[in-house]
Amino acid sequence: MKIQNYINPHRFSNTFLLELEDNSVILIDVGNFDTSDLLNWLQENDKKLTHVLLTHEHADHSCGLDALYNTNPFILVCTSNCAKNIKNSRQNFSFYLEDIATFEVQLENISIVEDHEVRVIGGQSFTFIKTPGHSPGGMCVLVDNHLFTGDTILNGVKSPLTFPHSNKMDYKTSTKKLKTFLKQGMIIYPGHDAKFVYQSFEELYI
Repeated sequence: MKIQNYINPHRFSNTFLLELEDNSVILIDVGNFDTSDLLNWLQENDKKLTHVLLTHEHADHSCGLDALYNTNPFILVCTSNCAKNIKNSRQNFSFYLEDIATFEVQLENISIVEDHEVRVIGGQSFTFIKTPGHSPGGMCVLVDNHLFTGDTILNGVKSPLTFPHSNKMDYKTSTKKLKTFLKQGMIIYPGHDAKFVYQSFEELYI
């Protein structure tokens, strides 16, 4: 599996592109209305985008979903709360943001995951871990030694818990759950900033 990173213009959120062994591609988060770079790469490399995994509902991670889907249909994988909240501009927070146009996701091809669910996609095993706290629809995705954390675990800063639908108790429960999956040397891919190598739970900004 190869992993590429696209940095989006809205709050510099990350979109991760995963190339799988069967020549298919999975994206994690799509935080840019302009998806032309992603589409051009797919065409130039003769790759097929099959799934988008959404770490949470916030606009800087989800605003490009419809634009991408309308050109290259895919299966959206997320939690039930995330699926509901991306369709509400107040819950995805685009209604309140000046730098992101207000939107409500329209696509319907959504596959809901449960906590600790394991799926094999394109020959690769994915473990989905519900992590509400930063937002109700949060989840992390474990792929081999790679953990994609959205905004649940960030690099060098604490996850914002000041949104109206954030919940500090849920966040505490979620991070304790993640501790059972974390192993020294694991690579963490946060929703913002650079990836980093996990050393110890005590060194995380949580």
